[in-house]
Amino acid sequence: MSFDLAFAGADQVPTRPEDRVAAGSWLPCPDALPHQTLVGSPISYVSVSLWQALGRMAAELDPVAARQDPTSVGCDVLRLITMAAVDTALAPGAEPGEPRDDLYMTPSVVQLGRRPVWFKRFGPDGTLTALFPEDM
Repeated sequence: MSFDLAFAGADQVPTRPEDRVAAGSWLPCPDALPHQTLVGSPISYVSVSLWQALGRMAAELDPVAARQDPTSVGCDVLRLITMAAVDTALAPGAEPGEPRDDLYMTPSVVQLGRRPVWFKRFGPDGTLTALFPEDM
């Protein structure tokens, strides 16, 4: 398992999630339930490109369910992927330290074009957004 931690320590201030929603690049996440892997936090937003990729993945896994209720199946796939996420401060290759709870990352997911999924927190105790690294 390898991780690209290049962004984890970056000093860039991201655009507010609400601005990304207004611009049409992020969507409110339809699943408001907490995720144990993300320290009990819900995912508030999902990037459009990740949501589309989740839909394609869902259609491959269960075509009938994906046609009947694409939102529910997309949320189920996101929940499965979230289970593989780790706090980047604790990832192999990271400098030793305490969990930071600001960026979680999965290994690359073959069905998502061999890309990892990031779960980025905006602000202290802020909302989590699920996205591909290039969606930042």
